[in-house]
Amino acid sequence: MVPQPTPEKRRALFVVNPALPRTGSEFGGRLLELAEKLGWEAMVLETSSGLNVEAIGAALARRDFELVLAAGGDGTVAEVMAAAHQRGLPMGIVPRGTGNIVARELGLPAGWRRATQRALERFPATRAVDLVRVNDGYSALAAGIGFDATVMRHTPPALKYWFGRAAYLLAGAWWLPRAPLFECTIRADGEETRLTAVVVLVVNAGMLGAAPFRFAPNIAIDDGWLDICVYRPRTGRERAGVLWRIFRQRADGASMLQRKARSVEIKAPDVQWHEVDGEVYRGNVLRAEIVPGGVRVVA
Repeated sequence: MVPQPTPEKRRALFVVNPALPRTGSEFGGRLLELAEKLGWEAMVLETSSGLNVEAIGAALARRDFELVLAAGGDGTVAEVMAAAHQRGLPMGIVPRGTGNIVARELGLPAGWRRATQRALERFPATRAVDLVRVNDGYSALAAGIGFDATVMRHTPPALKYWFGRAAYLLAGAWWLPRAPLFECTIRADGEETRLTAVVVLVVNAGMLGAAPFRFAPNIAIDDGWLDICVYRPRTGRERAGVLWRIFRQRADGASMLQRKARSVEIKAPDVQWHEVDGEVYRGNVLRAEIVPGGVRVVA
């Protein structure tokens, strides 16, 4: 009897953020053990502060991988989404961070074992989701200038450890009465508007920290549109009203504005804090453009 050739294993790159409380230095090994049981050959790349998108892309170029999997928080997921888009590869998600908003928007399992099994067993079935080019990089969730960057910058790590995704809501409630208004110019699909705001957001996924809170109504990660959300309450009463409208998913056209666009530029006359998927920067310009269906996610 002629022996049958052993089928070649599929190859995956696991991108792991080892600095998170729910991962650590041994987490990559657990992923490799599970992958082996499921018939995959896998390698682990641990992220660090710096140019992770470039490092992931270089690792993907060295071998013939069929899948890249992000194991970490939304920052890690966004980096892997950018690299997967550039290499034209599908990706999986194992949520291990504070918010895990991308995974929750896609209805993925919260547990690492079930999420890994789902990604490896359902491959190659994928769902196309949008990606956003922001300044010199990419965003999976949201980028903003003003108040949101202040919240991201000042939310204590201990608060995130104990309260998880709700930590940002607690920090936001603390900072909202103190947040200053700033002047800005918004150019959306060529149409220019000048206004004052507490924060201007460019949103790809609608969930705001924790359900049922969302940035605004009718935002989807796969609709092919950016959502520009402007919050401009002046008084304490108006700021409380914005929180109520966020809860009820209703923009009022005055203190809370929303519109859809394919591209947008937000420019402030003075340097402001701004953030991209939770990473905080200094600058006064935020440029964004939608990449419809830019990433294929095993979901």
